[in-house]
Amino acid sequence: MLIALTKRVVRLSPILIAGAACVLMSGCAQTYTTHFNRTEFPLSENGLWSNEGLDWTQIATSNGLAYGTEIGTNRGIYEFDDSYAHLSGFPPNQEAWGRVHIAKPDPRCNQEVEILLRWTSTPHNTTGYECFARCMVGKNSYLQIARWDGPLGKYTYISKNSGPEFGLKDGDILKARIVGNVITVWVNGVQKAQAKDDTFKTGNPGIGEFLHGGPGRGVGSNRDFGFTSFTARALN
Repeated sequence: MLIALTKRVVRLSPILIAGAACVLMSGCAQTYTTHFNRTEFPLSENGLWSNEGLDWTQIATSNGLAYGTEIGTNRGIYEFDDSYAHLSGFPPNQEAWGRVHIAKPDPRCNQEVEILLRWTSTPHNTTGYECFARCMVGKNSYLQIARWDGPLGKYTYISKNSGPEFGLKDGDILKARIVGNVITVWVNGVQKAQAKDDTFKTGNPGIGEFLHGGPGRGVGSNRDFGFTSFTARALN
């Protein structure tokens, strides 16, 4: 396990925790990997992760799982108070991936896991690209790319795909990359979506989760789905 050695990644130089997270620097290859071994609320890992949005919910970790804390029953714009956390100090070209845990796929509600790219958060304002998929495999599965445009509930779809080939099952790897204005998403190494958008030029990788159930549908538990590992890498 190596600690970052150059000034370029000072913002990402933690006191490393064995088995929990590492930051590597080799030339221009900046990489962060974690298995969420701490019990934390919110997710921090010595201050590496943040969510400053205030209007959105936090990611928590326990027993090697990063999971959301959204109640799942809000309505209106508050329905979209996804749980998220992001890193800092990454260049604009970046990729990230995570292993998905889905204990109880629930077609009654929307359970989503998200890889975030060029993400930023300040009080009442969150921007970036959300690459996400539903945590079930079936005719109502989907994988989409959305642009978050700032205030709570303000977003724009830039790629929408649906059908059983776009759902996630336990153990799948969800990966997303942005280079220039091109965003690409894979599941288990198979490309599932690609889109172009020129809105955001900077920001950082991260993770997010969404839980929502309609009237009378139920929402299950946040701990039924999430990420068991995550890696972010700079692309130059």
